[in-house]
Amino acid sequence: MRKTLVRSIITLCAGLATATMVKAQDPKPNRLFRMPAYVDPPSWSIGINVGMSDLWGDVGTKSIIDHYVNEQYWSNTKFMGGLYGRYMPHPALGIRLGVNYGMLYASDKLNEDKAKKASSIEDDSYQRYLRNLNVKTRIWETQLLFEINLRRFNVESDAARKHFNPYIAVGVGGYNFKAKGEFLNEATGLRRWIDLDKLNVEGQGTPNGPAKYSQWQVNVPLGLGLRWDIGRQLGLGVEYMYRYCFTDYLDNVSANYVDPNLFGNGIPTTDVSASRAMFDKSWEIDKNITHQPGEKRGNSAVKDSYSTISINFYYKIKSRKSPWWY
Repeated sequence: MRKTLVRSIITLCAGLATATMVKAQDPKPNRLFRMPAYVDPPSWSIGINVGMSDLWGDVGTKSIIDHYVNEQYWSNTKFMGGLYGRYMPHPALGIRLGVNYGMLYASDKLNEDKAKKASSIEDDSYQRYLRNLNVKTRIWETQLLFEINLRRFNVESDAARKHFNPYIAVGVGGYNFKAKGEFLNEATGLRRWIDLDKLNVEGQGTPNGPAKYSQWQVNVPLGLGLRWDIGRQLGLGVEYMYRYCFTDYLDNVSANYVDPNLFGNGIPTTDVSASRAMFDKSWEIDKNITHQPGEKRGNSAVKDSYSTISINFYYKIKSRKSPWWY
């Protein structure tokens, strides 16, 4: 009995010693299954995002507060969403490539309530309301983003083990846009949305006017987000993304009023009557108001931009790679 017990102890000790030596000799032990929960090895994920969009241009309100605290805004919210793929070379860094589609909307009528309370017709809110322009702009965009996950630089820390993770994102994007304005046929009283880019309502393409703008543009997206891991492979996030643009024509407004008699006679256009109706719509508010050529229609010194507030869902593709960083 004693011999059996002694032999068992010797065998056990020898086995433990052998396992220890093997582990010590392994230069890259596989610690994949001992990593903190939700801290992944280098891997891919795919996701979908849906949310609402905002246009920040010449048309609309000057104040962000007036923009959001407005009943007309909430009845005209527009959608933007898309798909993306993300590669995580490290838990603190993500590289994301996505495609989005959406609509931007802005209207000078958002200034109506404030314009009624204005002390002078020179007030900014009254002048914007009197301008009476509105726009719907279709956007197709692609983005290459770099995400920085703020709590996962040290993957062995308590913060890295949390389901909740804030992040920031920055990158570059390319997009195509087309702006439409609401056209009122005075004879019939009917309204319809028409393309604005070929109407050249600010004299685009003329010697003394602004240059024709391209509908293909580049932007710089900047974002803030919060992400929750709701499983080893599923996640949910909320994200705000702002795009700084290099054009002032997302709303087709930038420069000055022109002489309407020049449309089709110096100013190229595909529809003379539409150009004359759309370049200055103040007459719908006050038929006695006319803007003289050269008066400011927009502010060309400040470029347009747009933003989204979205919810995104993502799925992590399983990876059995040994993490180099752990």
